[in-house]
Amino acid sequence: MYSDRIHHALAFAAKHYPERVSRYDDHSCLIRASSVAVILARSGADECTMVASILKQLVDACPHARQASLAQEIASKFGKSVAHTVETAAEPRYDVLGRERTWKACRFEQLSRLTSADYRPVDVCVAEELHRIGSALVSIRRLGVEYMETIGVPSHADTMWWHSILIDTLAGHPRWNRPDMLSELRRLAIDLAAKIKEAEA
Repeated sequence: MYSDRIHHALAFAAKHYPERVSRYDDHSCLIRASSVAVILARSGADECTMVASILKQLVDACPHARQASLAQEIASKFGKSVAHTVETAAEPRYDVLGRERTWKACRFEQLSRLTSADYRPVDVCVAEELHRIGSALVSIRRLGVEYMETIGVPSHADTMWWHSILIDTLAGHPRWNRPDMLSELRRLAIDLAAKIKEAEA
């Protein structure tokens, strides 16, 4: 069962979400937040990491003008450890001038952050990727491989590139050691790549 802090994070996220669905896959942001927290709980992550994973979804969805005040509010309500994890794990959607990055530029910046990050932000990012790939595979199995055309923003080639480089980065990470999560990510990425190739055949 979720703790009081996790319930608080979910309530806080529900109150402040600027949008109700993800811009990438049209899934409910709150469902995504809950699902990622469940993946983390199953993987043995601590409460701080699970709380940060929920709030990370909120930060990802907020416009640049709101992010500084939101970060301060998160630190005040949930503590510095949670706030730091959220800041490091959050999608680097904007550059230092507040301009929105492209999908691929976001991924390069995220890799740079993850390489030097502690284990908590990495846990959050991996759990979210597990959720994203798992949701895509479920939808493909239900609707057929033609659903691949509407999975999200990146192209098929970019999707496979991202999974490959992310897995390589995680395998050599000096402060993150969750072989079960890495193994599951690798297995799901292989499965999705096979579906992509099937759709393009």
